[in-house]
Amino acid sequence: METVSKTRPSFVAALLVALAFALGFAEFVLIGITPDVAEGLGEPLTLIGDIVGYYALACAVAAPVVALATARANRFKLTAVLLVVFNAGNLLTLFADGYALLLMSRLLPAATSGTLLAIALTYVPEIVDAGKVARVLSFVLAGFSVSSVVGVPIGTALADAFGWKAAYACVLALGLVVSALLLPALPRKARAAHETTTLRSQLRLLGDRRVLANIAMILAGAASTYVFYTYLTPVLEDVMGFGGGAVSVILFALGAACVASNLLSGWVANRFGMRALPLTFALHAALLALLAVTVPLGAAGLADIACVCLLMYVMNSTVQMLFQDVARRDYPSALTFSSSLHPMSFNAGIALGSFAGGVAVNAGGLLATGPIGALFALVAAVLALVLVRLTARGRKESATTERLSNKLEDRFKESA
Repeated sequence: METVSKTRPSFVAALLVALAFALGFAEFVLIGITPDVAEGLGEPLTLIGDIVGYYALACAVAAPVVALATARANRFKLTAVLLVVFNAGNLLTLFADGYALLLMSRLLPAATSGTLLAIALTYVPEIVDAGKVARVLSFVLAGFSVSSVVGVPIGTALADAFGWKAAYACVLALGLVVSALLLPALPRKARAAHETTTLRSQLRLLGDRRVLANIAMILAGAASTYVFYTYLTPVLEDVMGFGGGAVSVILFALGAACVASNLLSGWVANRFGMRALPLTFALHAALLALLAVTVPLGAAGLADIACVCLLMYVMNSTVQMLFQDVARRDYPSALTFSSSLHPMSFNAGIALGSFAGGVAVNAGGLLATGPIGALFALVAAVLALVLVRLTARGRKESATTERLSNKLEDRFKESA
């Protein structure tokens, strides 16, 4: 029988948060150092910017595939293997002297990131008391998002001072330290596989119209922001005229707005639920469209960008709750698989947005990214309206079914 770690639960939980931060740091650091990497390798800015999209796309594809393929694998051994691959990719980046090797080195950690985050979430209920599970889960998810707040400006500052590879040296060091501390602390107890969990039973979830509409809405919503956000550093430097030090400070402040967006997400989900998202995406579209006008004005542009960042994660809690509610109610064997759909969809949106951003920059310059992002936000708003109707219909049908079930049960009791 496998042993269970005796490490304090609070310490293990903190390490899981640190792992989530390291995963996000590895993904988002390129956003702050895109010009440095392009200059260092002698490649076009948009070509390097596309790696943000390739990373997100690899993460989006790999997360559900690996989760489904390894559903019955030993979780601890799988975690160890994925951490080795993650750190190996970050190490290889330090030897990248051309675009091909850089791209390959970033795809390795990308292929492990989504699955590692999903596995981290599965450990939480086993290491903390039941009353603390929800809070710790939110901390782990926040750790990934906070990486864009702290990680991007740290990477930018290191690249300015020591060259772009210093940023990835920091990514590697953090990954190695977290891996060395986390693996001995994790429980070794193997999870029992659910008897009814098969590939077919899990994939049935993808036939639900609510799930498909939710995936499409997340994809369009994430793409709307990352058309512009991928090229945020060049916009700050080349269009708004800020120097390296000022850019790091601005990125940190904008990252704080992203953290606030995560907190706002929970409040919106609890207070309004899905009903708030059509208006949220419509407002997001307006703010993105205005960037073409406000960015050249300086302060007004910074305020507009901050508002965009404040809205970029507002959908997160609502959409994650919808995936889990649908799975729990109608597809119980796919509950774990359902948790991978949000990161999959969001990363696919990042990929789509970054690629669209590259096309926009090549065709119309950096200021074209905002209006193009606004188009994606409008698509997300329409999908949100569709989803509001689908979820309302689903709740009505569930209530009707429950009433009929109760009546049948009452009649059975009376006849008995």
